[in-house]
Amino acid sequence: MLWPVALAQMTSWGTLYFSFSLFAEPMQRELGWSHPAVNGALSCGLLITGFMAYPIGTLLDRYGGRGLMTLGSLGAGLLLLVWSRVETLSAFYAVWLLLGAFLSCCLIEPLFAVVNQVFGRDARRGISAVAMITGLAGTVFVPLVGTLIPWLEWRTTLLVLGALNLCFNAPVHWFFIPDKVGDRNLGHPIARKRGRVVMRRRLRNPVFWGLALWYTSYSLTSSSLIFQFVPLLRAERVSDAVIFFAFALIGPVQLCARLLVITVGRRASIARLGALSSALVPIAILFLIFTPHHARWLCLFAAIFATGHGITTILRGTAPIEWLGQDYFARTMGAIALPMMVAMALAPSLTAFVWSTTGSSTVMLWGIFAGALLGTAGYWVAALARRRARQLAEA
Repeated sequence: MLWPVALAQMTSWGTLYFSFSLFAEPMQRELGWSHPAVNGALSCGLLITGFMAYPIGTLLDRYGGRGLMTLGSLGAGLLLLVWSRVETLSAFYAVWLLLGAFLSCCLIEPLFAVVNQVFGRDARRGISAVAMITGLAGTVFVPLVGTLIPWLEWRTTLLVLGALNLCFNAPVHWFFIPDKVGDRNLGHPIARKRGRVVMRRRLRNPVFWGLALWYTSYSLTSSSLIFQFVPLLRAERVSDAVIFFAFALIGPVQLCARLLVITVGRRASIARLGALSSALVPIAILFLIFTPHHARWLCLFAAIFATGHGITTILRGTAPIEWLGQDYFARTMGAIALPMMVAMALAPSLTAFVWSTTGSSTVMLWGIFAGALLGTAGYWVAALARRRARQLAEA
């Protein structure tokens, strides 16, 4: 199961998220829409993804992930085909509102929940492997889509991306994800009541809120940098070759960081890995603020950011299991995903607003840095609350 679904996850992120910014410019030229109007559709779609995360997690807990993830890829693929034919802004927004609902079925949180159901106590290894492959989405699809759009034009490129979801992702999800895992009937009224009790208890746990703050900040920071990295450096007349090389470096470095976690760091505690990754991301942004935007410094920024980003992606799936428990994990991930997806949705527009209002990209970067520090604080809230709970239990 593991490697096919990991490749499908990489394709989902590459076709449905990382490639979006590459379509914005040709759409603006052909259709006459403004940059904020185009990006607003993505923001609306991701907001829908966030609001759907908890209900989808509840369904996944009860019925497993095969049907939901297959439906997500089928719906996303068909809507990419519809997107290729849009002529009006209202139709574009309608496509992305529907896409947001299907994204909640096929992106990383449902897959983490599936891996948890299948692997049980070995879920950390499975989640690490999935995260390792998924980290290559930007590295593979940004250059690929960037090459296809000038060659095929943007509408035909969308047909190719839609076909990947329909002909690869959907069959992989249907044939490789188990129909049922275990013999628990989580749809039974008693199990439903227990699930509500467990979730109420978790929502009163400071560990949950610390993790939610950490991962929300992680989404805010990564989304801001992904969408503003290219415009920021182009505004400073950095060559596209340098920009794309630094951007493409993020994927391989993430891969190496995750390989180290799986091999050398497989016995490392969540607490130590979290302390490392939550410190690296703010440090990387400081490099982007204070160093010249030359190739070697941009590559150093990319390497530090990618290491922190890569480790955090693994911890996003494993820390809630170890620190909050495996039962009803899908809806726990859904509850955490709601503020994460809201942050991911608003980050591009928020950072663009700060940049345009102040006229300073440095002010925007300091804002991103402040968001990264919130994530570091969230990690320490969760880690210290968990340590305190363990001390009380031992006493």
